[in-house]
Amino acid sequence: MWVMMSHSNEIDAIILSGGKGTRLRSVTMDKIPKGLVRIKEKPILEWELIWLRKHGIRRAIFAIGHLADKIKDYFGDVVETPWGTIEVDYSVEKEKLGSGGAVRLASSLVTANTTLLLNGDVLTTIDLSKMISFHFERSAPATMALVKLPSPFGVIEVEGDLITKFVEKPLLPVWIHSGVDLIKSEILSSFPTKGQMEDTIFVELAKKKRFYGFQASDEVYWTSIDTQKEYEKANKEFPQDAFLAT
Repeated sequence: MWVMMSHSNEIDAIILSGGKGTRLRSVTMDKIPKGLVRIKEKPILEWELIWLRKHGIRRAIFAIGHLADKIKDYFGDVVETPWGTIEVDYSVEKEKLGSGGAVRLASSLVTANTTLLLNGDVLTTIDLSKMISFHFERSAPATMALVKLPSPFGVIEVEGDLITKFVEKPLLPVWIHSGVDLIKSEILSSFPTKGQMEDTIFVELAKKKRFYGFQASDEVYWTSIDTQKEYEKANKEFPQDAFLAT
C-alpha cells in the first residue's frame, strides 16, 4: 500500500467523538467514552488515526465532550502509528452542540485548506487516497464517501411462487453516508453553532449542487459501532491487517 502525499499533507481531520454512546453503555459502563472501546485490542479512535495516517493525514483534531479527559490522557499530543506519527489536538464541548456545532467549534483549530470530517465510531477500509484524488480532481467544495446499505436481515429471492435463493444480509442498492467527508475549510464557518450538520449545511450544499459523492466499492469494510451487537460483530470481522504496515 503506497501512501498518497500530494494532497493529504494539506488536510486536517476533525474526528467527532463527543457523544455519550448511550446505546453502547453495556460496554462502556459509563466509565470510558465510546471512542475508547476496544476492537481487537485497540480503541476505535486509535484505529481511525492509523487509517488516517496510512493515507498521509498528519494532523487530527478530536471534537470531544463526554469524558473528554480520558481521550486526552490516552492519546496526548502525538500518536505513533505503523505509518508514522500523527499530531493530535482537542476541541472540547462544554455543552451538547450536535455534529454541526462540534465541527464549528473545532474549526478554530483547523490550519489546512481542506478538512476531513470523520465520525468517531466508524471503522472502514474505504480507500481514502482515492477519495482525496476524486475530491481535488473535481475542485469539489465538499465530498461525501458513500457506502451501500448493509441489510439487517437475510434476503430471499423468488421466481413466481418459488423461493430460489437465500442471501445472508447483502448490500442493498441504496447509498448511505459513511461518516467520512472532505470539505473546503472556508465552508466550516457556515456550519451551525448548534445543530446537526446533516440537517443544515449538508442540505444547503446539496441544494446548491456543491456536494459530490465518492462511491466506495462493494468490497470495502465499513461499520458504525453504536450497539453491543455491532461491537461484538466488529470484534469478529474487523480486518485489522489492512490497517497495519507489512
